[in-house]
Amino acid sequence: MSAVLQITDTPYRASMSTVPDLPPKNTFSGNASPFLAPPRRACAFVFIENLPQLAQVYGPDFATSVSREIRRRLCARFLTSVKTDLACLRDDCFLLWSNDSFARDDCSEAERSTSEQLETLLANLGSEPIRAKGIAALVQLHVNWIDVRTPDRMGDAEVDLTLWTAQPFPDLYDKPTDGSGQLYRADMDIAVRLSEALRAERLALEWRPVIDAYASASTLYWEARPYIPRQPDESASLTPDVFLPCLQRLGLTRAFDRLVAQQVVDALRQQPLLHLGVRLFAQSARVDHWWASLLSILQSAPELASRLTVEIPDGMAFSNLQSVRNFCARLQSFGCRIAIKDFGSGRGNLAAAQACRPDIIKLDASFLRRARESELGGECLRDMLALCGHLAAHVVVDGVEREDDLGVALDAGVQWVQGHHLRGTEELSGLGLEMNSWLRTG
Repeated sequence: MSAVLQITDTPYRASMSTVPDLPPKNTFSGNASPFLAPPRRACAFVFIENLPQLAQVYGPDFATSVSREIRRRLCARFLTSVKTDLACLRDDCFLLWSNDSFARDDCSEAERSTSEQLETLLANLGSEPIRAKGIAALVQLHVNWIDVRTPDRMGDAEVDLTLWTAQPFPDLYDKPTDGSGQLYRADMDIAVRLSEALRAERLALEWRPVIDAYASASTLYWEARPYIPRQPDESASLTPDVFLPCLQRLGLTRAFDRLVAQQVVDALRQQPLLHLGVRLFAQSARVDHWWASLLSILQSAPELASRLTVEIPDGMAFSNLQSVRNFCARLQSFGCRIAIKDFGSGRGNLAAAQACRPDIIKLDASFLRRARESELGGECLRDMLALCGHLAAHVVVDGVEREDDLGVALDAGVQWVQGHHLRGTEELSGLGLEMNSWLRTG
């Protein structure tokens, strides 16, 4: 019997729940004595998290095409022998054993190097949309190392346990909000368009300074704002306000955040006197394989890490505070600064501050707007500044949109400000153009 369970022409029939049910017993043989088993090869699993959603929204035939395409990409890029290196436990779960094309390194840097291998696996399998039957969609993947025997020695119980282990823990904040699938389709269309633009290297970064309200020449750092410039055949640019909510609802923020963070770190290399900031989604704030190479760079280059500020928005609740805490603590141990963005706009304000232990808190722009409109709003802004002063070393007021906003902020006792109005300074906008020019040609 072949060691690989082939994907048949039978349409995808996995459970439509967030975590699919365990499968029925399969035909793997587990009769050989474990005492005669050879040393185990390192094995990784590849789990397609959103296959149930793709089947529900686009149909089981498309889901089957997705599974086949992931298998094809594995065979084309990561295998020496299909019979000995790959097993398909179910349409949404593959096992990949170490081989000449994909090998686990057991040197002294094993933990880091093996994590970078899985990062490569994620990037190669999931960066390009899958197209079939006139549909294009991106996959959401979960990968990790797993200790299992080779397929010919796996019994039914071990297969069931492997499938259970490979399924990610359900994230309550990643569930689709539209049962009809209309929103899912619209979100996926935007995500595919964004993916194609990224593959064409059309990502641009707009730089917004956080400046001293009393001395505009003093800059705390520059925040990178990613966008896709408008093409001649397009009516408008693809802005973060459009594509970021789509990525969040689809659970596809991490690949995008990783790419933007890599570009910001590259900019730090080219601009050794600047401090730069990058925004990440709370979904991305986890120490895992997506961040293996970047964490390695920051750990080995403290001069870069000390000039990087990582912003995490407060507008979304954290589904796993411990994961966020570990992520922020790891970055801060390298010398990075952590900022809570949009503080006061969500429901997890103090929980976010407790988890991240930020160096910087950026108040949501609504506080400045309310302070502009009424005395009560001004009192609220001053109270928030006093509270934030106990939670972080630096407090920033965002939302300076016109000339009088700066006066309102100064009256409240603000030191650091940010907003659209501040981009008009000739020196700062010129520097931003210079950095974008390098990113396009570097």
